[in-house]
Amino acid sequence: MDVVKLWEKVKKIMKRKINEGEFELFFENVKAVKIEDNVFTLTCNSKLIKESVEKYKSQMEEIVEIVTDEEIKMNFEVKKQDVMLYKSETHRFPKQAREKAPIHTGLNPKHRLDNFVVGENSRLAYNACLAVVKNPTVYNPLFIFGSSGLGKTHLMQAVGNTILEKDPTKRVYYSTSEEFANEFFKVLNSGRIQHFRDTFRALDVLLLDDIQFFEKVFGRGEGTVEEEFFHTFNKLQELGKQIIMISDKSPKEIKNLSKRLESRFLSGLTVEIQSPGYETRMMILKNMAEAQGIEIDDSILEYISDSLNTNVRELEGTLTNLNARAKLLNEQITLELVQEMLMHNVKREQSKMTAQKVIEMISAHYSVSVTDMKSKKRQKKIVETRQTAMYLLKNNDDLDLSLTAIGGLFGGKDHSTVISSIRKIDKKIKEDIVFKKEIDTLNKKIFKV
Repeated sequence: MDVVKLWEKVKKIMKRKINEGEFELFFENVKAVKIEDNVFTLTCNSKLIKESVEKYKSQMEEIVEIVTDEEIKMNFEVKKQDVMLYKSETHRFPKQAREKAPIHTGLNPKHRLDNFVVGENSRLAYNACLAVVKNPTVYNPLFIFGSSGLGKTHLMQAVGNTILEKDPTKRVYYSTSEEFANEFFKVLNSGRIQHFRDTFRALDVLLLDDIQFFEKVFGRGEGTVEEEFFHTFNKLQELGKQIIMISDKSPKEIKNLSKRLESRFLSGLTVEIQSPGYETRMMILKNMAEAQGIEIDDSILEYISDSLNTNVRELEGTLTNLNARAKLLNEQITLELVQEMLMHNVKREQSKMTAQKVIEMISAHYSVSVTDMKSKKRQKKIVETRQTAMYLLKNNDDLDLSLTAIGGLFGGKDHSTVISSIRKIDKKIKEDIVFKKEIDTLNKKIFKV
């Protein structure tokens, strides 16, 4: 068998067994080389990747044996890196010139402090950011957390933009934690790790978003993303440089976070942004309408503010959709139009909630856990229970769920999987009268029809 095709088959199966972050960071950096004397040789881009992938050696050897029907051992080697060219390039310029070279900030210039709507839910975080702008490192690190869509990224980037306005020579850099991790592995694989360290540790302000992503890659010990981030964090703090981090979770809720990092995260100021209250939602909508040039009555904005109490993104999405519909259909934005749109959204959310209850009832009926139903497990009982649930969900007109929506309820299954499941149950109903009665009874019990 072609070694590249064999490795692709092994990867495809392993992708189902491990988390997505680990697969992307490690398995995608391994290449198949040859099979010789029943030894399957693969090269890894670094020692860290070799150690991380090698943990699954026995599992992969089992997969290879199943695919090839031969007992083949796997051998992992570290790819040799040619780093001399890069070193000669980086030393072409004096160190001082390299340190002052312009960098891509990653900032969105639209995010400013003067267009951030401050409410009671965000006042503490906003004031902390103002304090950092006026007196860098007064709160270092500054850790802001809260649910998605509340304006955390806007606020953090606004700090970066304001600092640069005051002093354009400042080295400010915004990154998500996922980008930080991916960049680390990229330079590690190419032998450019020192450049990575020099770049990050020469910053004046580091703005790091979505810290909760680190759950996927932390906890692996020495020579890992966590180790690199720890030393970067320490160096910046020692030099009196500002660090701002945001997350969906508080530091204590982030999994796989070592005690030493948790204590450093908590050594500065930790503030929470909560969901905006009615008055704040109203101000946000007015600002958005003005910025987008949308003509809309205050009474309609009041209705939206009263009806939606989740996050800023939903408010913005609602206003944008209303504006688009009014323009495309040449309509005015009326209270009736808003009520119709929001009622449709409410029904859709209710359908999702009802769907979860349906899945829980089917889970109890067949004694198969909801977790297993949503997993990739292929045991016969689990598969049949999952297929039955998909069939019942799709064949209930009141729920009005799309194939994609149903797939999403089961761990993101593809719509083709949902179609296949529905067809199998439909066929079984036609062929097995006992099974048909069972489905009819279950349907009446769940939906009370």
